[in-house]
Amino acid sequence: MYVGRSYKLLDFALWTRRSVIYMVVVSGLAIAAYRLPATVGFSVPWSIVLVLGTTVSLVTGFKNSQVFTRSNEALQAFSQITASSRMWSSLCRSFTDTATARQLIHRHLAWLTALRFSLRRPMPWESQAKEVNIEYRRRRYHVQEAKSSLGDELRELLGEEAESVLKSPQPAIALLDMQLAEVNGLLKSTSIPTQVYPELMKLIRDFHDQQARCDRIKNNPYPRQYAIISSIFMIIFCTLLPFGIVPVFADMAKLGGVLGPIAIWLTIPFSALLGWVYMSLDLVGESSANPFEGGANDVPISQICRDIEIELRRGLGETSLPAPLAPVNDIAT
Repeated sequence: MYVGRSYKLLDFALWTRRSVIYMVVVSGLAIAAYRLPATVGFSVPWSIVLVLGTTVSLVTGFKNSQVFTRSNEALQAFSQITASSRMWSSLCRSFTDTATARQLIHRHLAWLTALRFSLRRPMPWESQAKEVNIEYRRRRYHVQEAKSSLGDELRELLGEEAESVLKSPQPAIALLDMQLAEVNGLLKSTSIPTQVYPELMKLIRDFHDQQARCDRIKNNPYPRQYAIISSIFMIIFCTLLPFGIVPVFADMAKLGGVLGPIAIWLTIPFSALLGWVYMSLDLVGESSANPFEGGANDVPISQICRDIEIELRRGLGETSLPAPLAPVNDIAT
């Protein structure tokens, strides 16, 4: 998630430069088709370009609106996880002995770790595998999960217990099941008051609910039919745009004046500008559709989980705390 005041224009231009290059090439072809003897005067009626542009605007607006909804829901899920984690820590520290509280809280931190590693796994429809995003991430920021492994982090939190968790196909679910068994054991041994038991169970249920919410966003892409249609319409519109603009600037040349000899060549910068605007909107929407993949516009789940870990460990009285994950180049991950 970008947490600076605004993106630098140079960074954004480098990220979207391929769209500018594409529009410059197509604009050159449009001028050539208009001026070459074999196709002299060839152009696309402006009314067609206008209708296409209106359609693309509507489709892109719908797509970006839905993408924002997905991203906002993902952020809400982790906000709820943060609140429930604090309550879990408070109840464990207040109603169990120190050793049990430490075990329950460390196991909860292990669940957060397993959850974020699961949400960072690549999916076929995600955009971080695209060259433009790989290049941007290599230059501007890094993702914590790419620098460590689930096994190493779980062993640090759980010790020998980590091995049985790692054997599970779904480590996060296995950890919640272990928490459930632990809480049931505490009730049977009367180690916790009966009034506290339902509160702990509600929190475990909430963790299940929020994980299911995150899994739904992770495992179900933005409907591909809409995504594909949006991209196809965008390419068609941006390809035809210079062929609709070129006669406008060619007519300007007939007026004479200073711009007369070069008027038709103004097709290139203006087509590139318009095409860049539309293609950049589509690129931003596509790069924001999957809020857990580790993009610059995604929910910063690594930072959120690290902040929770620091807070919960400090509540246990631990002094050897991990360092906060500060934003890199104003990008929080």
